[in-house]
Amino acid sequence: MARHNIIFCGGGTGGHYYPLMAIKNELRKHIESDNFYYIGSKYGIESRKIHSEDMESLLIPIKGFNRSFSFYALIRNFMLIFELFFGLMRVSFFFMKNRPRVVIATGGYASFLPLQIAKIFRIPYFLHEQNSFPGIVTRMFSSSAKKVFLGFDNAKKYLKDMNVLFTGNPIYNHNHKDMSISIDRNKRTVLVFGGSQGSVVLNKLISEGIDQKLFNDVNILWIAGINNYDKHKHYSSESIHVLSFVDNMPYLYDICDLIVSRSGAMTVSEVLKFEKPSILVPFQFSAENHQVFNAKYLEENFAALLIQEKDISASLLARKINEICQNDRVYQSMKENIKKMEKPDSVNIINRKIMEHLDAV
Repeated sequence: MARHNIIFCGGGTGGHYYPLMAIKNELRKHIESDNFYYIGSKYGIESRKIHSEDMESLLIPIKGFNRSFSFYALIRNFMLIFELFFGLMRVSFFFMKNRPRVVIATGGYASFLPLQIAKIFRIPYFLHEQNSFPGIVTRMFSSSAKKVFLGFDNAKKYLKDMNVLFTGNPIYNHNHKDMSISIDRNKRTVLVFGGSQGSVVLNKLISEGIDQKLFNDVNILWIAGINNYDKHKHYSSESIHVLSFVDNMPYLYDICDLIVSRSGAMTVSEVLKFEKPSILVPFQFSAENHQVFNAKYLEENFAALLIQEKDISASLLARKINEICQNDRVYQSMKENIKKMEKPDSVNIINRKIMEHLDAV
């Protein structure tokens, strides 16, 4: 088995962290795992997860740039200058200590400093961009990357003349807990979720729709979120299943017919993987509006319906759910369209390109 020191960086959110771990897990089959190192943020999801990945890690106390114009944002961004300076020193020492042959980054603020050091030390690096509209870190560092892997094919137009390759988004295989939900298989089943914390907006729309009896003859699997479950659990019935947090999402994807959700990169990628029609409501404050770009990727292929948060209401959402679930022609058309969309073997394509580089050096 080959021995190459590799630094993985990226995190802050699950959308950056989990694809990176999926790439790492595939490379581990070919490279000694004790040669893997990780750099992330002390404040991101990785601070709770990285201990289980059996890698030496450096978590730096850095947060993302605050994009608002409030007084707090000005102070916060001023403090960021000091965080970057001290973080740069710690990352530099980490690089000198572990002497990586290559750096693999998945974007987000947690990968900014490692990529900057990689450029200074002239260490080759690979980027993976999860979203349809590339993030600022990807745009900053893509011109010098060995290869920029793209989660969505339409991101190419924002990185012209770059060394890009459409690979799709690597899906991280979690350890799932067994679960079973009893539903009426004669009805179509709608899965509603908004991440581990739930979505206040989607929760409000679904609860109003139930109160007003707007949903026609469907099962609803509703992940309200850890912090919102107690508020909505009384809606549970024979056809409505209110859940707090679900570890085994593949099970729910398998048994549902329609998905109603936000449009983060990994959610859209899982919708693609499981080939489910969807109604996507992009989070209106997502960085650089990237969730809208992600949703449009499916909408432009007539595989999903995009409804902007500013336009949505309980009656509109219920009407669209009923139209898709009750009209078999509409439902089957969406399902056929999503089946036709390209779904590359992401993690293996990325692994092959990285190994080709390592074998050549």
